[in-house]
Amino acid sequence: MSQPGSGYGVKRILVRIILPFALLFSIATITFWLLSSYLIGHYLQDDLRQQMVRVARVISQSSYVLNPVILLQMKEVINAEIILFDARGKILNCTISGGTDDTVAKEIAGKGFSPANASEPILEFQGQRYKTISQTLTIPGRGQAFLCLWKPTGESDQLQARIFATTGWLALAGILAMTLAGYLIVRTITLPVEELVEVTGRIAENDFSKRAVVRSNDEIGMLAQSFNRMMDQLQNYEKRLVESEKMATAGRMAAGLAHEIRNPLTSIKMFVQVLHGRLQGQQDNQKMAASLLQEIGRLERIIEQIVERARPGELHRRRGNINDQLTELLALAAPSLQTGNISLESRLSPELPEFDYDPEKMKQVFWNLLINSREAMPKGGRVEIVSGRVSDGIEITFADTGMGIQDGNIDVCFKSFYSTKPEGLGLGLSTSRKIVEKHGGALELANRAEGGAIATIHLPVEKGSHEQNSGG
Repeated sequence: MSQPGSGYGVKRILVRIILPFALLFSIATITFWLLSSYLIGHYLQDDLRQQMVRVARVISQSSYVLNPVILLQMKEVINAEIILFDARGKILNCTISGGTDDTVAKEIAGKGFSPANASEPILEFQGQRYKTISQTLTIPGRGQAFLCLWKPTGESDQLQARIFATTGWLALAGILAMTLAGYLIVRTITLPVEELVEVTGRIAENDFSKRAVVRSNDEIGMLAQSFNRMMDQLQNYEKRLVESEKMATAGRMAAGLAHEIRNPLTSIKMFVQVLHGRLQGQQDNQKMAASLLQEIGRLERIIEQIVERARPGELHRRRGNINDQLTELLALAAPSLQTGNISLESRLSPELPEFDYDPEKMKQVFWNLLINSREAMPKGGRVEIVSGRVSDGIEITFADTGMGIQDGNIDVCFKSFYSTKPEGLGLGLSTSRKIVEKHGGALELANRAEGGAIATIHLPVEKGSHEQNSGG
């Protein structure tokens, strides 16, 4: 069994396509060659016989059949031996050299030739083959006689052999040309299939970088295009599956950690609360206990955030204007950004329509993007938040003047547990993208030409929301 990508299977298909047609064409060509050679030879022999009959008729009607000099001259003209027999088979005149008429007559009789009944059209005499015909005539004073013409078959045989060889070579050339043309034609079909087999073999070896070459717009080209689209979709599905597996693993780890940490943390919290109550009148100790309770609360919130980031959960939609969450974000974040020498600018469009979304989830997305921008500008800078209406929904952008995305590797930023910060979990952007995608939208990152990065959120709005908001 051939391995994928080896090309053996495809070459076998190539042979299986060409071989039957080449064999059929060869049989037809050889049959035509043999039949045409036979018919041409038959027509040549028939034409030669008719010529000999006409010549014999003309000679028999002439008055010089008994003149040996004239017959020898006629022999040179028609290239045939002329023999005149009487009714008893005696030679009256003969152009055959090499013996007397009686000697020739005995030798001819020994060959079984009879001028009155020339049943054998081909006669071998003195090492040479002759084609023979007989014509009866009446000679004054001698009665009935027979005029025989013996035409050497050498030239005719050579002509037939040349015709047979020439047509044979033409037939062979036709077979080879047809086979080559068939190979080239079939190759145009099997070459894309061979390339497709090679690509599938590479894919079977876990090399997903190869794609089929689209050489035409026919069915084979459409197959290659469909295969490439299928591979792109499979890669996207694989990425999503890996991402889902990572998130599922993170969710299970987070759930396990939460279960293991919450129980002792709850006990510690209870003991600290009891201790806080027993330290009445001891202000310093009570402050320490209160600080412990605050830190325990902070740990509980961190655990909840880990679980929430690893497992975004279901959306709780309600109708509203997303500018409300952006306005709340601006009010809460402005003081913190100012301490870091970061200016916050906003341009929120008043024409945004109301639509159904999860305010808390989207607020989490906005916070994640704002935190990323702040951490990208440790020495200060500017963050610009813009919201606006687009043709098919709402667009929100977060632009900063920070370091931008290193090496332009944007896709890797959305991978779970990928972070350039030592203390980061690498779940912020991946969780934010999942939340946006749950809303049917898209979250994209890009580097700005003037420096820094820009995050763009696109959220679809159901048709009619803008009209309803404007009419209300």
